[in-house]
Amino acid sequence: MAHKITPEFSRIVNIEEQVGKKNKIEIAATEKECAALAKRFELIAINNLQANLTITTAGNGEVTLRGPMHADIVQRCVATLEPVPEIVDDEVEVLFSPHVSEDDLPSDPDELDDLSEEELMALLDQPEPLVDGKIDVGEVVSQFLAVAMNPYPRKDGAELPEVITAGDEEERPNPFAKLAGLKEQLEKKN
Repeated sequence: MAHKITPEFSRIVNIEEQVGKKNKIEIAATEKECAALAKRFELIAINNLQANLTITTAGNGEVTLRGPMHADIVQRCVATLEPVPEIVDDEVEVLFSPHVSEDDLPSDPDELDDLSEEELMALLDQPEPLVDGKIDVGEVVSQFLAVAMNPYPRKDGAELPEVITAGDEEERPNPFAKLAGLKEQLEKKN
């Protein structure tokens, strides 16, 4: 039985309750939700996360979620581990379909290893499943944040320390050679 995880930033929208074909929704994460997401993504902080989304329902039941997402985050520098603030602006765009089942999607990342490049691209182009007419727009925005933020944040001017290679090292005397020399001297005295 699959273990359901409750998202830290959850805003469930019931598509059947939407009035009309096109609706706008504004969401913003609370301070507590930002702190929980920062922990999940191993960030120092998420100071702000919000999105202004449009939900469009087509006649065939497919739903498009689209709109700008904005976040103010703080990550660790990959070179110095110092805080690096970042403004993340991205465009959310996802197609959901009631005609796609979660069973149609791979549940284990290892299943992707056997797929050809064409099969992977087809999988990426496939709509997300619309389960029970509900979409967690908060989780969608969280996933877009995870993909949009800089994967290798670096503080201005920060550089990685030089790596010493075997050819760059100074010649150091072998301590065992010194001991061998001392042993010879002692043997000569005797």
